[in-house]
Amino acid sequence: MNSQPRPTLKGTRVLDVDLETVESIGDWIELSLLVSPSGHITLDRLFKLAEEELGVEAARTSLAVGILESRSTVLGDLYPFVVRPDIAVLRRRDARLIHSYTALLLLTPKSISRQLLSPQNIGAMGELFEEIAERALAKLWGVGGSAIRFAFPSRYGRPEQFDQAIDWLAKRIGVKPGHGYRPPRRKDGGVDVVAWRQFRDRRAGFPIALAQCTIQGEKYTKTTDIDTRLWSTWLRMDNDPLSLLVIPGTIPRAGTQWDQLTSVVTVIERLRLIELLGRAERTDEPIEWATMALESLRERLGAAEI
Repeated sequence: MNSQPRPTLKGTRVLDVDLETVESIGDWIELSLLVSPSGHITLDRLFKLAEEELGVEAARTSLAVGILESRSTVLGDLYPFVVRPDIAVLRRRDARLIHSYTALLLLTPKSISRQLLSPQNIGAMGELFEEIAERALAKLWGVGGSAIRFAFPSRYGRPEQFDQAIDWLAKRIGVKPGHGYRPPRRKDGGVDVVAWRQFRDRRAGFPIALAQCTIQGEKYTKTTDIDTRLWSTWLRMDNDPLSLLVIPGTIPRAGTQWDQLTSVVTVIERLRLIELLGRAERTDEPIEWATMALESLRERLGAAEI
């Protein structure tokens, strides 16, 4: 064995990939299919690779394949992989949202790709995720919905000062600003994206959602970033806003994690993001960083076949 193991899919053990959940093994399988030259893998080969490279027994890998089946059932033709355990093979396909799905997979905390990011890149990746979330949340209430990235810096011309930013946001949404004190040191009040659905009558009393978007591994602490009580003093909303936690990863159906999170906020994770993006007419164009990250992984993989 080389003294400096290659940080590739053929050496994932050195990358501190979180294998505590079956979901993370499923992510590894998806990434393997994305970088594979052939775009497919037999289950026998998959079981062998998972055991050799990840130290995961066939039983857990089989459960991960079941997770992929579940994802495929949820997303249908939006899912970029074909899972056919009946013929013992998995393969990649050119689904309509393959670029968005790839970016979300690569942005998932503790994923293989995230190990390739330098600390200087994390901020840019956070902005990329917020932009994806903005596109998705615009479809939260279907046709007629809107969303805007509130985090600073903004391509929409959001003022840097928080008090001015609130006035700017109120005007964009179509509500009046409140009279609550706006601390000058605040940046975004815990809100990265705001989504709403105005009606044709332009009257008050329409749904508004405040979203915290995070690519960090810790989720529970982020559920309290948005204080809806304070926001009701900054924006004159007739109804309580919906508080969202948006993440690029997935959450296991088993266990209590989902129930704990959704008791505080509405969670929009990878599959829900893809479902919402599927409602948009916008073309799913390649995302430069995601394309470069996949190419880097393919180069590191070398001539090895997955």
